[in-house]
Amino acid sequence: MKNRTWAEINLDHLINNLKKIKQFLKEDTLILAAVKGNAYGHDSVVVSEELSEHIDYFGVASVDEGIELRKNSIYKPILVLSPTLTDDIERIIHYDLIPNIHTVGYAGAFSQYCNKHGLIRPVHIEIDTGMNRTGIDYREAFDCIKEISSMSNITIEGIFSHFAEAEKDTGFAIEQKQRFDIITDRLKEEGIDFRSLHFANSAAIVNQDNIDYNMVRPGIMIYGHYADESLKDKIDLTPVMTLKTRVCQVKILEKGDTVSYKRSFRADRRMKIATTLIGYGDGYSRLLSNRSQMYVNGKKANVIGKVCMDLTMLDVSHIEDIKPGDEVEVFGETISVDELAGISGMINYEILTGIGPRVPRIFLKNNKIYKMKNIMANANNRRNNE
Repeated sequence: MKNRTWAEINLDHLINNLKKIKQFLKEDTLILAAVKGNAYGHDSVVVSEELSEHIDYFGVASVDEGIELRKNSIYKPILVLSPTLTDDIERIIHYDLIPNIHTVGYAGAFSQYCNKHGLIRPVHIEIDTGMNRTGIDYREAFDCIKEISSMSNITIEGIFSHFAEAEKDTGFAIEQKQRFDIITDRLKEEGIDFRSLHFANSAAIVNQDNIDYNMVRPGIMIYGHYADESLKDKIDLTPVMTLKTRVCQVKILEKGDTVSYKRSFRADRRMKIATTLIGYGDGYSRLLSNRSQMYVNGKKANVIGKVCMDLTMLDVSHIEDIKPGDEVEVFGETISVDELAGISGMINYEILTGIGPRVPRIFLKNNKIYKMKNIMANANNRRNNE
């Protein structure tokens, strides 16, 4: 059965990208692979299965994301990178997740729970060095971490921070690093022990010297994309995902006919259009209406009219042999994610993570189908079997 719209995930590209990232690292550097946001839209479970033997930690954004990995037999350490609530502590412990300690109060609650249940658990502490998003403010971090280190039943396994702008060689990135170093050096002088320090995201790995410490957190680059265009000259990556759809109808417009909601496109001549089976319900943004292109039968075709929830129309007047069922590249080898990002005003992260759950993922290895995953079909099968 042919899919209406689908994403092809090339697992060979995934591993090759990771190998290229490793060339920037010292030999013993620990790697935390960011698989949050459903592995940036690529499917966190299958991606984690594939990466497990090549990395040391996984990074997720929520407890639920971590639980999903555990329930699918992912056994590597999992750090919940975003702050969690005290109500999450029981599940964090039960599923063997590592929390982000972002306040002294949360550390106390976590320690108290561990003490009550006779446990000693690892934690990572986040220092806010200037992102001003989450973590312990760097002005207070030394005293706070010193206090946390005295709490029973928790072990400070790691200390980390996050760059606000690692894509460029800015003085602020250097300033953030200096703030971090001053704090962690003082902690070492006080005899406060921790296994790892990590600061570098994808951009920082290739763009900032001497900040990998003993652990890094690659994300977007694993999936073959760049946090900034300027980084393309520093590392050669291959996109892991190709998004495809199909033509469902071909029809003729007469001059003056309009297309789709709000009638934002009006034919200035007799035209041939093709309707494709993808829309914003699949993750193809409405911001691309009348602005982007797709690739069909060897030629690019302009998107015309407003993108609908389930359908998008193309001008295929210049494509002679086109019919229902023809395959269409939405992005991939010819239409890049970065191109769509530039047109829409979004970033490549948004486009990748926005690919919806009703889009089946087809995983490739050695140019052959390795596995297929259709979340919506699986849900329907479960309901039918109940």
